Amino acid sequence: MNYDSLKIARGAVVCAEADLRGDVTVGTNTIIHPKVRIFAYGGPIVIGEGCLIEEQTVIINRGDLSDEELGKFLKETETRPPQARSGKNAPLRALQAQCSYVCGKAVGEAQNIGNYNFFEVGSHVQAMKIGSNNVFESKCKLGRKLTVGDGCVVSVFCALEKEDHLGDRTVVYGPNNQRRKQQDKPMPQTQQLEFLAKVLPNFHNLKKSNVAASPEPKG
Repeated sequence: MNYDSLKIARGAVVCAEADLRGDVTVGTNTIIHPKVRIFAYGGPIVIGEGCLIEEQTVIINRGDLSDEELGKFLKETETRPPQARSGKNAPLRALQAQCSYVCGKAVGEAQNIGNYNFFEVGSHVQAMKIGSNNVFESKCKLGRKLTVGDGCVVSVFCALEKEDHLGDRTVVYGPNNQRRKQQDKPMPQTQQLEFLAKVLPNFHNLKKSNVAASPEPKG
């Protein structure tokens, strides 16, 4: 996996303890907390401006990894720190060999995440297309075949793993994934983003920005 393909726009705050691998692009003013895992295996991941990604969130472009392979990999990355994963016999190497990469660049479908999305603690995201101004609450799960419009809320512990589309301003809640429409989109976490951009550098090492502009979605 090529770490050189990580692109962080100016103004983004990405904690060094976050684990980002592959062709990942992070937009301006996006905040990525420690212990976040973002893995671009099946293709690139593009994250827009002003997103807030909290601890233990997993965002993965899984490509053709089977459920078994994905489970093994996520368990491996959860229990071992990044510096311990490059060993000669690491199980990760067997998974890397199966991924669609040429010179460290993903060649599969891109996973596009829009602007001002809020990923709460422990959310798990495989969805390939996500709009803007969405809230994904703690421990929710978005499957690969799900697409999300703008201004949606997926509540705590809701799991959406079948092929589906959430239209704009859809709220998913409850044990049976009930749905309703809300009148307004969730407000961007502007004040929290500004606060974290000031505070996090005082307590955490950061990954350095290396591009000036925010990303454009990939096809």
